[in-house]
Amino acid sequence: MKSRRDGIFILCIVFIAAVLAGCGAAEQRPALERIEYTNLNDSGSRELLQELLSDAGVSDGRIQGFFRRVDHFNDSVKQEWLTDGFEEAELLYTKYDPYAMQDEWTAKNGTFPGYNCRITAMNLFGDFLSVSADSQINAGEDVLFVDEETLKTDPDALGGSSLADFRALYSSMKAEDTTEIKRHVQTVQEEWASRGVTFRENERIRLITVFFHDKPTEEESLLFVGHVGVLLTAEDGTLYFVEKVAFQEPYRMLRFADRTALSDYLMGKYDTSWGQDTASPFIMENDKFMDGWRPNTDGGAYADLVPSGGVDEYCKSFRKHQPKG
Repeated sequence: MKSRRDGIFILCIVFIAAVLAGCGAAEQRPALERIEYTNLNDSGSRELLQELLSDAGVSDGRIQGFFRRVDHFNDSVKQEWLTDGFEEAELLYTKYDPYAMQDEWTAKNGTFPGYNCRITAMNLFGDFLSVSADSQINAGEDVLFVDEETLKTDPDALGGSSLADFRALYSSMKAEDTTEIKRHVQTVQEEWASRGVTFRENERIRLITVFFHDKPTEEESLLFVGHVGVLLTAEDGTLYFVEKVAFQEPYRMLRFADRTALSDYLMGKYDTSWGQDTASPFIMENDKFMDGWRPNTDGGAYADLVPSGGVDEYCKSFRKHQPKG
C-alpha cells in the first residue's frame, strides 16, 4: 500500500511538472486580481515610456511613429474612456464599452481598421529582430488579413520592418494535434528557425507573444499569434508591458512586479476555454517559453485540474482522474 501511495505521489509531481512546465518558480500565490495601467494620455507616463524605449535602444523614428499612432487613437475616442496617468483596476475591467468605442473610431476614421497588437509590437521591436532574406510566406487567408489591410494604407506602421518580416514572425503554423504545451513550444521554435527568424538579445526589451492552438477542421491543427506586446525592464527591475489591446481599443502600458503577474494578466484574458481538445494558450519571451508562465486557474483549459487550493488540491484532483485498480 505504501509503495502504491508513493507511486501516486511521484506521478502527481511529474504531472504537475508536465502541465505547469516553466511555472515551478511561480510560487503558489493567489492569481493577480488588479492591474496598474495607463493609456498614455498624459505627459508623465509618456515621458516614462519614452525613456524606457530609448534606454532599450529603440530607434527614435520607431518611438515617434508609435506616439503618433497613440495620439491618433486617443484623439479619436472620448477622453473619459481613457486613463489620466496610471490607474488601478480589476483584471478585466475597462472604462469603455468596446462596441461604443468601435463606433466612435469608425465615425472618425471610416473603414480604416486602425492598428493592432502585432503591428504595434513589430514597430517597437523591429530593431531586435532579424529574418533571413529568403524567407517568403504568403499570408493568404491567415489571421493577418486585416493587419495587411492596415499596412496597405500605412506601410510605415512597421517602423522600417518589411511585410516579409511581419509574415515570417506572425503567420500561423501547422502544429501537432496535442494539448502538450511543451510540444507546441518546440514547434514554434523550429518553425521560426526554418523561417530565418532570430532575436537579438537585449535584457531591457523582449517580445512577449501569446500563442493560441486552434483546430479549424478535424484534419487541421494550427498555432497562431493571438496577442503580442513588448516587455521593458526599468533600471530598478520593474516590468512594463506595452500593448495595443485590439484594432479599435486603446494602447496600454501596464506595470508588473514580475513575470508571473504578467502571465496572470495575459492568461486571465485569454485562457478562458472549458473542456476543449486544444492546448491552453502559452507565452513565448522572444524565442523561449516565458519563465513564470502559469495557466488561468479560474476557468482556463486546466481549471478542472489546478484548483485554487494549490498543490495539495492539485494532487487530490490528479488522483481522482486516475483509473481504478
